[in-house]
Amino acid sequence: MNRRTPPILLLLAMLFAQCAREVFIDLPEEPTRIVVISHFSPGQPFKVRVSLSQPLYDLRDPIVPDKADVTVAQEGVFLDKLFRVRDDFGNVFWESRDLAETGVPYSVAVRVSGYPNADAAGFIPVFSALKPIQIDPASITETPLNDGRLLMTFPLQLQVENLPADKRYFAFYLRHDIEVNDGTGITTYEGISTNYSADGRTLSLLHDLEAEPLVLINEKFWSDNRDSLVINARIAYNPAEHEKPRRLFVEWRTLSEDFYKYHLSLDRQGSNLPLSDPDAVYNNVSGGYGNFSGYSVRVDMLELP
Repeated sequence: MNRRTPPILLLLAMLFAQCAREVFIDLPEEPTRIVVISHFSPGQPFKVRVSLSQPLYDLRDPIVPDKADVTVAQEGVFLDKLFRVRDDFGNVFWESRDLAETGVPYSVAVRVSGYPNADAAGFIPVFSALKPIQIDPASITETPLNDGRLLMTFPLQLQVENLPADKRYFAFYLRHDIEVNDGTGITTYEGISTNYSADGRTLSLLHDLEAEPLVLINEKFWSDNRDSLVINARIAYNPAEHEKPRRLFVEWRTLSEDFYKYHLSLDRQGSNLPLSDPDAVYNNVSGGYGNFSGYSVRVDMLELP
């Protein structure tokens, strides 16, 4: 027995040494290209973010060129030349004076000196409306939380009025207002993001996006021709601080295929498990990278009982 032990230990040591071996992956160098990001909706100007691509290991903020020629065409005819602006948060983008319309084919062209031209095309899909949303007061429950707040929970049925035969690309976002009346006046805290819960199948097919406040509904959710999404809205408030939920806002979007595929690929990039193959980020920009796509949207306001 003792004479066999050293060879076994030696074999185990060799196996552990092989597991700990470093592996270097030589990633190919890609030339720098223009990155174009723009999502547009009806009645709103085109806002185009322009930057330059960088290596995967470069963790710095992308470089935004000082000068870029950005134009938008409608049905192949020049529509507008966008101008460079900076918002209150210091973000730089190029904005149009003309407003986007539903169902019209648009294209964007971005030119930055020293780099290949970037072009893309997109449109705003026809809006698929929801049937009127109602809150049944009898369905509302309130559960005490450990910090003294109450958790208000009630079901919401988001039912598509005319479910398309194909290309069922939808997203939603919930937010609410909290009113505070301390006897000296009324203060309203607006636009608070509303949490939600649902059954296991539904949750597995919802994607909470990081790029913008939005919940993407996987197209597989509608695979059995169901036309309704049922979730439970959850609002926490503190009655001891004279707080009271007042309004719920339901934002419903109908997405173009390019918008859907781009944000789905971004979400999968962020949620990949170790050692799994990441999905490539969807790109519809010719000569560059990024996404140029539209969506239609409506926000319904519901008074809370």
